[in-house]
Amino acid sequence: MRILQGHKHIVTCIAADSQGKWLVTADSGPENVLIVWDSCDNFPVKTLFSPHGGTNIAKITLSPDAKYLLTIGYREKAVVYWWIWSFGNDEPHATLELSMPRGAILDMAFNPIQTEQFVLMTKHDIWIGVSRKVFISERGVIKDTNTYELVVLTVQRKQNAEFGKLTCFTFVRETGQILAGTNRGYALVYGYTSEFNSNVQDTKNIEDMKFVKGLKIQQCRIEIIKNIDGVIVTGNSEGGIHFYDPQLKLLYWVHGFTVDKVTGLSFNVSPRSYQILDPKCNKQCLCWEKVVLKVDPVTGARRQKLMKSKLPSDATVPNKPFVVRDFIVCTKNQGVGFVDFVAENNNTFLDNKISPALAMTVHPEKPYVCVGYADGNLELYNFVRHTLFARLPLRDFYKVVTQPADDSISCLVDVFYPQLSVTCLKYSPNGLHLACGLNTGQLIFLDPTTVEIRTNTPFQDTRFSIKEMSFSPDSLSLAFFDAGRTVCLYKYDCVSLTWHFVAKHRAHYKEVTAVFFLPEKNESGDYKLVSMGADRTMVEYDIGASSEEYLEILSLDRIEQTAIPLAGIPWSSSRDVDPETCRTDMPMILIANDEFKYKIVNYKTTMTLSTVLGPRFEQPVRRLQLVTRSDDDDGAQYLLFATKTVVGLQKMPLDGNPWKHIGLLGHPIEVIQMCYREDCGSLFTIGAKDSCMTQWAANYRAIDTTTKQGGTDLDPYYCLIENGRPGWLFHEIRDLFYYIQILCQGTFSPSIRTVKDFIPIETLPDMMRALGFFPSEYEVENLIVEAKYKVYQRQPSTEIDFEEFVKLYLNHRPAFLESARRIKNAFKHFANPIDGAYVMPRDQFINMLSDYGERFPRELSWYLLSILCCHSFEDRSAMYESDFHFLPETINLSELLSNIIGVADYDNLSESYFKGSGSSMRSTSTDSDNYSPQ
Repeated sequence: MRILQGHKHIVTCIAADSQGKWLVTADSGPENVLIVWDSCDNFPVKTLFSPHGGTNIAKITLSPDAKYLLTIGYREKAVVYWWIWSFGNDEPHATLELSMPRGAILDMAFNPIQTEQFVLMTKHDIWIGVSRKVFISERGVIKDTNTYELVVLTVQRKQNAEFGKLTCFTFVRETGQILAGTNRGYALVYGYTSEFNSNVQDTKNIEDMKFVKGLKIQQCRIEIIKNIDGVIVTGNSEGGIHFYDPQLKLLYWVHGFTVDKVTGLSFNVSPRSYQILDPKCNKQCLCWEKVVLKVDPVTGARRQKLMKSKLPSDATVPNKPFVVRDFIVCTKNQGVGFVDFVAENNNTFLDNKISPALAMTVHPEKPYVCVGYADGNLELYNFVRHTLFARLPLRDFYKVVTQPADDSISCLVDVFYPQLSVTCLKYSPNGLHLACGLNTGQLIFLDPTTVEIRTNTPFQDTRFSIKEMSFSPDSLSLAFFDAGRTVCLYKYDCVSLTWHFVAKHRAHYKEVTAVFFLPEKNESGDYKLVSMGADRTMVEYDIGASSEEYLEILSLDRIEQTAIPLAGIPWSSSRDVDPETCRTDMPMILIANDEFKYKIVNYKTTMTLSTVLGPRFEQPVRRLQLVTRSDDDDGAQYLLFATKTVVGLQKMPLDGNPWKHIGLLGHPIEVIQMCYREDCGSLFTIGAKDSCMTQWAANYRAIDTTTKQGGTDLDPYYCLIENGRPGWLFHEIRDLFYYIQILCQGTFSPSIRTVKDFIPIETLPDMMRALGFFPSEYEVENLIVEAKYKVYQRQPSTEIDFEEFVKLYLNHRPAFLESARRIKNAFKHFANPIDGAYVMPRDQFINMLSDYGERFPRELSWYLLSILCCHSFEDRSAMYESDFHFLPETINLSELLSNIIGVADYDNLSESYFKGSGSSMRSTSTDSDNYSPQ
């Protein structure tokens, strides 16, 4: 199996030519693409970006000779695009609008005899079309042009309700007819003549196509109809597969296996090359081995030996052997299987899950990965052999059987299946425990290698769905949080070999985003437990003091000012630090927030030690795991991360270098879970509304190569600066760096100026403001602490060089320009709606600055606002500090943005910067007010 990577959204259309050489795929989304692949080397040959403009692609088909491509999109009408894709044009060669509602066309295909013809099928009609060149007449001479046109006609037939609605169709190569199946088991015949012609080599005009007759060939819905090797094949809604001759006389039906419903049939590309032998002994004797097989001149393959007595026979009077190509059958609920027609064996190679996967975990030592589904099934796979090892249907296990009463005349037994869904799975670090959380809030423990239930009675300590679990490093404690914002704690008794509930607490008033144990123990000997939530707080629990099912809180601290922490993991000191000058025992955690930043936080003091720019994909990082390279002697470490749709690796240490991370599309909707095995370098992911699990191989060489290509020093950071190194912003940074040295030496000082490569750290806030980044007091404090101690230093620094300053500026400033929407939302929160507009009285505006957020004293507000309103020093000297009459009596949003803040056309500026900054820009806002954790 080969995975073709190139689509950003869910692949909704797929087509191929008759030989399987060319494959066409298309997705559906805001930036949909159509890709033509060479199936021999799995390489994309042609890519069409948004071929229908802003309209999604609804249907595609490729001609049998791979020359023409047909696509359909829906606007007010159905729009048909016809392409000669090998010409390399980005525009279709012919277009046509059809008066059809959205979704009217159910299927379409090209005529295998004359590929200029094609057929469109709706529920009630067959539309036949043709592409042809446009000819013009110049002075009586007919000349062709490079312009093409499409002509589409409806094949007229008398509507008969008994036939039902059309479901599928196929071309019959030998007769030139079109056969269409219906939902009532009829086969409708369309042809150029009413008589049956067994061998038609040329086709006529599409105007001659007409309806011939309808035949009742089955008793149920015909789902698929095909023509292969002169035989008509049908698959129906009851799982039957039937074979007919071109006159629709039944020849054979598959009875060696059954499926629930046939949704697709795909036959081998090459015809079957075989030689039928009829030995007298009726078995494979010695003479069987002596048979010399010839090479088929058509396929070039050696013929297959088949024994006549073991071959299927048709339903005709002569009872002839009946052999067709092997094929693949797609079913509704039983997956996809390969059918050996001679043996009539259906070998399922792609299992089908009706319900999506919701949880997953990987065994730390054995090659097992456990997946839980929304229908309550739990499956254990061997990811080395890619086979199913064990399955546990929880709904069957916990079903309730009610026997009839003794005096009842009814013998019926009532069986109730609880609506259980596996929402969380977790292996312990030692691999001896497997915890399973359900949507009902129940917690059960399973055997880690057989998934047999070990818990006689499920733990029911919450009513809400369990979202995420975490084991302590010694595997003796388990904590989880649920959808009701409650954190629950369990402990393992090594004497009785059982788990028991300890306590729970609802410490967060918004959704919990992470819970994990720290590698440090507290005074009671238990590992420290912390949780983080969308309320921007980190809670540490006192496990030793918890009793009577009450989980005590040791500390509750706010760790973010505006950002929301989305993920957190314990963090260790860098291996490259010098233990003589740096601390190696710092108690740290790494946090990823919704502002595309990483933060290293001291969990004892809750002080932010470092702020680093994270990957700037469409969504921020929401899952983290620190991994060690197993094939490296030095044990190099990497940060494994996942955004909403992307999975990636980041090289250590974290410094905001955009060249030190790579990412791939992990799922078109959302990556809901990821697990990593360090010893084999395998990553496992599952996605939303998807029953598949994906296994990835870590390619560390790729990220090492990318890091080297980025360069050294400031070279990899220039892409984060507008217009790079030659741009105005970098020159502004450099000029301000030297200008601040002049200010520090005295503006009017007569002494000789000395230019250094360092500036005082206390000047950093003013430098940031001069460059357009206005940090809050909280951010200024974090900035100064990071510049002084550089996370690990024992003694504080007093100066910072130019390279460090540029990195600090790029890491601390917003990852993207602040959107005007956030200012509008904040203004509307405090303003009063009057006549459809939001306004704020002057006094209310001053009180807002003085009473909310990082409160400004009125004197400071007067000083700053007077400067913003362009009052000179002399003007301010003649004014009172309590006099705000230089402001308008009422302030609206336009007044605030234009006259006070002084940003002209802020909306357009924000959007233009928003679309153009960086190579991995996000496309949606992640405002904290609109955030909803998944």
